Amino acid sequence: MMPMLDVAIIGAGLSGLSLAEKLLPHKPNISVFEARDRCGGRVLSASGPTQDFTADLGPTWLWPSDQPRIAALAERLGLTLFPQWDRGQSLYQVQADALPATYIDTQTHADARRIAGGCQQLIDGLLQGIPERILQLEHRLLTLSDQGSHVDLTFATDSSVITIQARQVVLAAPPRLLASNITFKPALAPGLLSLMQDTPTWMAGHAKAVLVYEQPFWRQKGYSGKAISAYPSAVLAEVYDACLDNDHTAALFGFFGLPAEIRQQYRDSLPALIVRQMVGLFGPDAANPLSVVIQDWSQEAFTATAEDRMPVFTHPVYGHRSLQLDHWQDKLYFCGTETASRSGGYLEGALDASDRVFTALTL
Repeated sequence: MMPMLDVAIIGAGLSGLSLAEKLLPHKPNISVFEARDRCGGRVLSASGPTQDFTADLGPTWLWPSDQPRIAALAERLGLTLFPQWDRGQSLYQVQADALPATYIDTQTHADARRIAGGCQQLIDGLLQGIPERILQLEHRLLTLSDQGSHVDLTFATDSSVITIQARQVVLAAPPRLLASNITFKPALAPGLLSLMQDTPTWMAGHAKAVLVYEQPFWRQKGYSGKAISAYPSAVLAEVYDACLDNDHTAALFGFFGLPAEIRQQYRDSLPALIVRQMVGLFGPDAANPLSVVIQDWSQEAFTATAEDRMPVFTHPVYGHRSLQLDHWQDKLYFCGTETASRSGGYLEGALDASDRVFTALTL
């Protein structure tokens, strides 16, 4: 059995890794446990058909003027930020067979920035400061048991079920996912469990698509790449320019309008349906993408539950007080962007939460 840990962090997303990096100088006897075979959680950047192209399939934007923590982290890691392309005509379509109207919008994402190389650069940068021995991938938490002086954590791995002991545990994962997948002994208070179940996981019901092209033909035609398709059957409800900050790539990305059940029903046809929609918006030049990549977060077992498959369309109120307190007499903490009192759901919220828990653990 692994020696007793000072702190076990559950979840190797931005919040969990940020907390681990900050804690190590103060509490070196820690580990980060992650159910997936990769770090990053909902931060996911995928390579395109060319080596110099990376697409964000999770978070895409940050707003440095209003998000000091993520801006400071990007600067500390030496990352390059560049503005979202919004020059040219944007499109608005009210029904599938209607010609899209054009308008100018240089304000919606005026302060938004993207990260050169994708948001995965945040994760890779944090990992540079975390020894490999700290990370335990493919460890799915099953049970937490309060033993008075410590907590027993039972994990399923690829080959066995193991138990780890830790003096303190930080749950850096969506509260709803925790409520659905972990057995707490003793059981959490009914009000707390209900709160966890009622806290929507940001982006868990959504899906994104990225189309890579040889040339940014929309820019050449005077379009910004932004298109809003405001009708119920639209495959992608919002589309944006996804080109990198160089001249070697061309891409569009979009958020699905179709709900999760419909996406699953038509999953084999989605690439063709997306291309057809892009042709209707931008013309025949959109007909032959080099690739179409789809990331459906509602189908990710370590992100979404059945309740998440109906996406939220307004930003939830996050940071409930009960999710910011310690539990089990200072042995159990909640972390993650859904527990943040500021910018909950965003990258900034993940760092807000990790800062809060770091302070609590090192007082």
